Amino acid sequence: MKLFKFILACGLAISSAYLTGCASGQPISGMLYSDVQGPINATGAPRGAMHGQACASSYLGLVALGDASITAAAKAANVTQVSHVEQSYTNILGFWAQFCTIVYGNRGITPSAPMKVPTAQPAAPAPGL
Repeated sequence: MKLFKFILACGLAISSAYLTGCASGQPISGMLYSDVQGPINATGAPRGAMHGQACASSYLGLVALGDASITAAAKAANVTQVSHVEQSYTNILGFWAQFCTIVYGNRGITPSAPMKVPTAQPAAPAPGL
C-alpha cells in the first residue's frame, strides 16, 4: 500500500510539473525529451544562402536567459534580406530547455542614408517667345 501511495505521489508531481508548462515554450513538447523544429514566417524574397541562429535557454524552468529574436539571428550572419524564419526547441526533462530562432536570407545593400529623389526642374523658356 505504501508503494502504491509513493508511485501515485510521484506520478502526480511529475504530471503537475508537466501540465504547468515547466520549461516549455512550444505548442508540442514531450514529457521526457523534445527536439522540435518548425516554421515561423516566410517572405516573398528568394531563398537565402546564409543563415544565422540566436537562442535563449531555460534552467529548471526557473531562470530563462538569452536573445532568440529575429534581429539577433539576422545579425549573427549579417543577413539583411530575410527570406524565411524557422524555430528550434529542445527540452530535457524540464531541467534544461533551449529555444532558437533561425533566419535565412542574403546580404543585401542597405543604404547608409535615405536616397534622394530628384525634384522636377522648372522648364526653361522656349527661345524666341
